[in-house]
Parts: sequence; structure tokens; C-alpha cells
Amino acid sequence: MRLIRAMPEKVRQHAVRAVSPSYTCGSQARVIRDDGRILLVKAAYRWRWGLPGGLMDANEGPHAAVIREVREETGLDVVTAGDPLVVVETEMRRINFVYNAKPAHGADPDALQPQASEIREIGWFGFDELPEIIPDRTRDVIQPDGVVGQDSRLFVTHEFFTDPPTS
Repeated sequence: MRLIRAMPEKVRQHAVRAVSPSYTCGSQARVIRDDGRILLVKAAYRWRWGLPGGLMDANEGPHAAVIREVREETGLDVVTAGDPLVVVETEMRRINFVYNAKPAHGADPDALQPQASEIREIGWFGFDELPEIIPDRTRDVIQPDGVVGQDSRLFVTHEFFTDPPTS
């Protein structure tokens, strides 16, 4: 470990990228409840709201990952519908599979509480009341016209959001 820390920054970055995956893969859910509101979460390590989800575990497929991640973050069991939208975030070197989902039969969408220490807040929002700080790329993915369609589609973004808004 000391050897790695002693390396110049550029050399260290090159070494890490040489032995790590080129892209990470994750799954997210666009959970819509019967009244048309969408589920968003605010992670403790981010300044913005976003879709529930996260990275896939080793040997885990995107569908299993989205079911697990939503349950781990919110306690909500969901049912997915259709094929996912595949979102390639080139700057972050990440591929996300975004699924349409709804609360599972018998689940109480009003009883949600953060289940993981990484989640600070959970909220249901109408499409006309989405938080202002949600990134544009997420806004594009969750629009009520059903961007996540019945067939798989590809959505590529070159945007990278690192700094909170200044105002």
C-alpha cells in the first residue's frame, strides 16, 4: 500500500485502471406508485435526489440487483415491468440498467423509511414537483412519458456532476 501511495498521481491512476474494470455496472428503479408519484432517495454521500439503486454484486444480474437495492435502501419490495433502459455514463465509466417498477402487491408505499445508513431521505414526488437539484440526466430518464420503454433503449450521457449547486 505504501508503494501505491508513493506513486505519482498519473501513474497511480493508470495502475488502478489497468487492474480494475473499465466500467462499473449498476441497476436503478423508476418506481411509480398507483397515484403516479415516483420514488426518489437522497444518499448521505450525495447532495441530490436520485433513483434508488446501486452497483451489482459479483455474479449478480441487473434484475436481481435492482430488486435487492430497492429493498436494501427503502424496505420496499417492487415488481419490474419490461426491459430496462441502458444508461451509459461515459465520464463516470458506469453502465446503469434502469427498470420501470411498482410497489409489490401488499407493500405499503407510505410506510417507507431509510433502511441503509447510506440513505438520508426517501420521498414520493409528482412529476410536476421533482426536486430542483435532481440532475438533468436523471430527469430525462424518469419523465412521465415513459422514457423507459417496452423495448431496451440506450441513453448515453457525457455529463458529470461533482459539485453541488452554488446559490
